[in-house]
Amino acid sequence: MSTVPSEPMKLVNTFVLDTELAKTQLLAFPRFIKEKLTFGQIPGVRMSDMEAMVGGEGHYLEFKAGPDRGWYECFVRVYLDRPLRVEMRSSMGRDEAFERQLENALLVALQFFEEDARKSTMYMAFVPGRPRTSEVRQRSRIVRALFSGNMLSLFLLLIIIGAPLVILLKDLAPPVLMLLMLFLVLSAGKIFAMANPWKITAKTPDVLIVQQKVAEGELSKYTGEYKARVRAAKQKAYKVFSESPDLVCSEKVSEIFREAGLPAEPESFLVRRVNLYSVFERVCAKFGMPVPTVAVTQEPRPNAAATGFSKRFATVLVTIGLLVQLEEEEVEVVVGHEISHLRSADPMALFALVLTEYVLRVYTYGAYLGGLIFPYLIGVFWGIFFFGKLLESRADLEAGLVLGKPKVMAEALKKIAFRRLVLEERFLEPHVSRFGEWMRFDPHPPVYFRIQRLESLDLSNPPKHPFLASVRAVAAGLARSGRARR
Repeated sequence: MSTVPSEPMKLVNTFVLDTELAKTQLLAFPRFIKEKLTFGQIPGVRMSDMEAMVGGEGHYLEFKAGPDRGWYECFVRVYLDRPLRVEMRSSMGRDEAFERQLENALLVALQFFEEDARKSTMYMAFVPGRPRTSEVRQRSRIVRALFSGNMLSLFLLLIIIGAPLVILLKDLAPPVLMLLMLFLVLSAGKIFAMANPWKITAKTPDVLIVQQKVAEGELSKYTGEYKARVRAAKQKAYKVFSESPDLVCSEKVSEIFREAGLPAEPESFLVRRVNLYSVFERVCAKFGMPVPTVAVTQEPRPNAAATGFSKRFATVLVTIGLLVQLEEEEVEVVVGHEISHLRSADPMALFALVLTEYVLRVYTYGAYLGGLIFPYLIGVFWGIFFFGKLLESRADLEAGLVLGKPKVMAEALKKIAFRRLVLEERFLEPHVSRFGEWMRFDPHPPVYFRIQRLESLDLSNPPKHPFLASVRAVAAGLARSGRARR
């Protein structure tokens, strides 16, 4: 039975949800919700009478929805197209709090669906003018872990290895360690760039991403039985796209795949072209920064990181996963966050903090710690991570203010960290204590805090001092974290 009401309901709200998936894949969204996602496990949203429909405007999903706590009810229609368009109708008028809650619930459901769809999706990426996709390997995971972001992992590792150095070098250990730290900080940008084979420049500005929806259970063939054919198709596609970028389209990709003896219907492909260099140019112009070295890696996890001693020798890494899962505007704000780190020299600030603690401990009070050395180091590590939270909060705020898109950045964070938000039940239903999240050895504040702060940012009345405003916000967030809201 259709969920369409007998009398026309007033349209009270519409919004769109961007997706990485092709239209043919979106047609399976209703079945995924019914079979694999139980909305009762997403707190705060009551949903019923769900049906997949088709009409003059195409395929869509309909259901009734309302908050768990309250009498409000509306009819929701989700059009299964790119992007997904959502309409809410109700005879009870608007409930803006529930509208935001429903949008977040659908966004989370869509992220789980996209994650499931990736299990039957083949991805290819090309940077015309750079090494072919088939030649790229993930060789630099350790390098990325140590030299990316604020290099906090590297600094703390050096503190740990400082003790063995004292045994080996005795009085020479402190200056040797300090010189090693300084060398690594000065050369971090170059090391980071050398470890990643794809460089984005004004001459090679584009990243081409090809997605193919593969029949269920067939994906394993692409790494087995079809491996040689896939390699041939990639090489041919790379040659065609490098010589004739204007030919980039689903029809051309499907033609190349058919010639290689692979299943290839045009509607099963989605081809995206991201001018990543222009994204960096726009962001850096607003921050008053030169464009840093830009590196791309095939890491599937959505992420970006910045490192380097100075603005001139900085490097920013962007993963293919970020370009696949986020829209260009969302990529832009994530890049803005990283550029904020570089403009404020955050890696150097952390380096100075770690170095100061090390010098003071070695040359002043370290000899008096005795058996308290391990609890002391744990406390120092946590304090350094907490300082990192201040820097990350300031980078969020600056990116939101400078680019003028705080809500876009909040949406990007929801997509990147959706699983943590849902599994911890801190985002859709924040009625629990969050103290444990703040106490983690993590240089980032809890994701729910970052999202709520960005969504509440008033661009008409911006804070004058982003770092001081971030210190106050983090302190207030930590103070409130032990209290469960009712």
